[in-house]
Amino acid sequence: MRCQYRSAGLAPEIHHGNRPSSLPGVCPSTWDALVTEASWLTYRPLAVWQRWRFAFAAAAIALGAACIDGYPQQDAPLSDPFGMTQAQRLAHMNTLGAEAHPERRWSYGLLPGCVLRIDADGPDGPRPPLAIPLLGAAVRVAADKADGTFDVDLARGQAPAASVLEALDWGHAGWMQLLLRVVQKGCADA
Repeated sequence: MRCQYRSAGLAPEIHHGNRPSSLPGVCPSTWDALVTEASWLTYRPLAVWQRWRFAFAAAAIALGAACIDGYPQQDAPLSDPFGMTQAQRLAHMNTLGAEAHPERRWSYGLLPGCVLRIDADGPDGPRPPLAIPLLGAAVRVAADKADGTFDVDLARGQAPAASVLEALDWGHAGWMQLLLRVVQKGCADA
């Protein structure tokens, strides 16, 4: 009988603890090779995990340290428009008007009788100032697909809507809408 090397067919028998004498056609010299091959196949996933677990742990620590590094020491105060005065609300509106669009600036003032004064500067230069009574005016936010902005408008009755803000970010437009409504409420309560 000749000795044969059959690794694929013998791997299950080797794991069951069979000896070379019980396997027909297996030479003792190939037995050592088969046991080495079978043990390598059996323990390889564990060896790979042991090699890479240090790299995974180092990456997790680095990512965790990077996330912690950027947090501020103190929380920024939240702006509550319902707890602000009218002057504070106008200051926030002026900040939004300055930041909402890189090519346009808006500034706001509150005149007697709850009239909102709007000064706007755009790429074509300053526009004529508008004075809009806030009481009874509807505040709307609409997407303008032509120039990719979100427009905040004030409309009274059948008169055409007046543009209060054109923002690139919907968050700026929504914040301006809330501020305008709270300014209206502040005027009605006064």
